[in-house]
Amino acid sequence: MILSVFIMFAGAVNTVRLVKRNSKTVLESYLVKNSIEIYKSIKQGTNDADSLNEKAYINDLVSFCTFDKSGNFYYHRDENGRTDYYISKPTVGFTEKGKLKLYVSYTLYIPIYFDSVKINTAEIPITIKLDLDERF
Repeated sequence: MILSVFIMFAGAVNTVRLVKRNSKTVLESYLVKNSIEIYKSIKQGTNDADSLNEKAYINDLVSFCTFDKSGNFYYHRDENGRTDYYISKPTVGFTEKGKLKLYVSYTLYIPIYFDSVKINTAEIPITIKLDLDERF
């Protein structure tokens, strides 16, 4: 039984790392797609950005992570259709107003199973920050 708990814990930790890495990859991709506007801002020395398209980020995240949307949650399912994990709707914003310092925040939910029976759901708040500064 102890081995089973340890394996379940290791799997949950691995899921958290995977979700964080995927979210950061999608955020970096979002910034690359919008690099012309970002470059204009840095070139003019203001390091300002007008706004973020949260919907575009979420669409990219859903596509990259193969989520299924249901209500305000995004579900990742295994090959049998059982929920591996799910996340709340991500919030994208500036960590510092008017700067190219972005964050993505959401809650990750991991169902805990024991002998194929769901016993609980772990809730893990996730925040990913990405800062872009000029290097001149």
